[in-house]
Amino acid sequence: MADARKGMLEGKNKILLFRLLKNSNEEAAKLAFQTSHSFTLSRDADSIVTKDGSVVKLGELEGEISGIEAVQAKDDPVAKMLQDSIIDGDKLEVWEVAVDEDLEEDGTYPALYAQGYLTEWEAENPAEDESTYAGDYMIELVPQFGMATLTPEQVEDVQYAFKDVTATSGGGGGVEG
Repeated sequence: MADARKGMLEGKNKILLFRLLKNSNEEAAKLAFQTSHSFTLSRDADSIVTKDGSVVKLGELEGEISGIEAVQAKDDPVAKMLQDSIIDGDKLEVWEVAVDEDLEEDGTYPALYAQGYLTEWEAENPAEDESTYAGDYMIELVPQFGMATLTPEQVEDVQYAFKDVTATSGGGGGVEG
């Protein structure tokens, strides 16, 4: 059973990074403490009955990242940027990156890239659980698939490498390879 799991993608390794389209000179950033999201592509389809049989007429491709959920972090600038983007109607860029060491190629990871708008943003504050964020993102046009380059800090946000008990030089906490 262990060998079968080795070939499976784990949801915890798929992260979302966001950036305002108008701020493309800045690095994309990860919403802290992400817990879940779903990526959906869909098309409406109508069946046209003809004398020769049914013909399917396809609608336009629609894409959505729904159920974006995260535990609220204190002073998370990405959460503030997402909230401001829905208030101001700003277009966002989003990357869904599979940060899995088995899929890494020369410092890049498989990714989906899209542009669109946050269409819902909710801050839930229950009395007995952690405060959470939830949102939905509507993709404009067709999402693109490719490889994304992550900074060592972005990789470290997702995972960290084993470190020895001895002191390391530089005092940094980068990912060791």
